[in-house]
Amino acid sequence: MASNDKTIHVICAGGFRSAMEKIAPIFSQTTGVSVTLTFGAPAKTRELVCAGAGFDAAVVTLGSLNDEASAQLDPETRFIVAKSPVGMGLRAGLAARPIDTVEGFADLIRSLPSVGLSDPKAGTNLGMDIIAAATRLGFGEDLKARVHFIEGPGSVVSAAVAKGHPDAVITLLSEIITVEGVTFTGIIPQAMGLGTPFVAAAGKQAQAPAPARQLLAFLREEPALSLMKETGLVRG
Repeated sequence: MASNDKTIHVICAGGFRSAMEKIAPIFSQTTGVSVTLTFGAPAKTRELVCAGAGFDAAVVTLGSLNDEASAQLDPETRFIVAKSPVGMGLRAGLAARPIDTVEGFADLIRSLPSVGLSDPKAGTNLGMDIIAAATRLGFGEDLKARVHFIEGPGSVVSAAVAKGHPDAVITLLSEIITVEGVTFTGIIPQAMGLGTPFVAAAGKQAQAPAPARQLLAFLREEPALSLMKETGLVRG
């Protein structure tokens, strides 16, 4: 068993939070490397990564990385660690139905009084991307008539659904199945063209580059892969 007394600071996307909160303690126990985690929506993690100094590794959404942020990541260590499909969850008491077709998904939306999405003010564009995809496929007005924007990541929207309002949430699968009290309905249709890859990499200005690379290697192996799957993530 390896031993290291260093601490690494990791910037982590909110959609990867449930997995990382399970993975980090096991990594620390296995290696002796302490992990400090900073979570945020895409806009926040991009800001933190762009700052350069102050982090050793990052696990962030691919879409959050502009050229400035990418320049702060070590390209030799960068890889797609996992992806989160987009799914739908319902409040307790509502009957689930198949949503793997556009018709089935649109019909379920039309049957609901309200659908929760992350407000863009929270620093994520997923809610607007969902509306844009629905508009492209012909049921955008039905969705917009029912949308209830909540300023927070998908996990916050799911938590609101668990409390009874809104009636449903559409967000990353990893932000639905990890929230107690929400009935997972299914993955939205592939025709929507949505899903979020997560990029892992060491920071170019990492203060503890060797332990950071240890974490990145750990993310490619068991038990990290099983914990990702358990929290709604699929292989990158």
